[in-house]
Amino acid sequence: MERYWELKIQLPNAENQKVVNEYLLSLKVANRSFYTINNYRIFYQTFFKEEKASYAALTSDHIQKWLIQNDTGLKKNSIKFHISALSTFYKFCVEEEYIKKSPIKKRWYPRAEKPIPKYLTKEETSKIRRLLEDLPLRDRVIFEFTLTSGCRIGEVHRLDKADIDFENRTTRVGGKGKKIRQVHFSEMTALLLERYLQSRKDDHPALFVTHKEPPTRLSANWVGRSMRNLGEKAELPGSLHPHRLRHTFATVLLAKGADIMFIADELGHSDIKTTQIYARLPKQQIISMYRKYMG
Repeated sequence: MERYWELKIQLPNAENQKVVNEYLLSLKVANRSFYTINNYRIFYQTFFKEEKASYAALTSDHIQKWLIQNDTGLKKNSIKFHISALSTFYKFCVEEEYIKKSPIKKRWYPRAEKPIPKYLTKEETSKIRRLLEDLPLRDRVIFEFTLTSGCRIGEVHRLDKADIDFENRTTRVGGKGKKIRQVHFSEMTALLLERYLQSRKDDHPALFVTHKEPPTRLSANWVGRSMRNLGEKAELPGSLHPHRLRHTFATVLLAKGADIMFIADELGHSDIKTTQIYARLPKQQIISMYRKYMG
């Protein structure tokens, strides 16, 4: 049987040959897949094929220089694999007490890109709105307000009736770090909100309250659970949580051509870099969204 786990070339340094083969054999004994072992073997042949110095004598700077020279232009996954292969090899050497410390640094790994936020499509939003027609008016208002204001759930939970300015369709919200900002909401939200407040028979200062007597301020957890249940009824892909409405608010503004600084102000982001994640949406996706929302 072919000893596929062994190096297929003769390395310039015999010690490197011996220890690398030991490590590859340990992967075989650990029942790692042929695919994994073969990929590791090919990489070690590439890394050590011109290396005359012993693996134990290689410094962090020397290894990093090799990675920079040889990994330029590669995809992040390939770079991560190379660093991981070296890291696990040197970890083996430490465990076997061949060396005292690994020269591989965690900071070399490429940073993972933040995932593009999940938002609701126009069709999904319409589906939820149809479901909300059979639910209490309060629930419909919370959905529309959160969707068209871009507020965080904690900000919605803390709102008082006195914070609402119907004339300008704005409200004061207390964001992170106790920062107060003005946010806007849609005309439809304003109409629903007026109807909701007119239907209330209590004098509780909170904007959104429970239906029990006496009413209390709705908790952020209750709103979160209500959103998840709504998403399940709508059979949406993925969970419907309040922050998904915030993502939808931002991506719709982007699709409509809003400036990123304006979006940052509306969301209450103190660092523009936080908002720029929305600008990473593929251009064609933005065009498609614009056509769906604007015609």
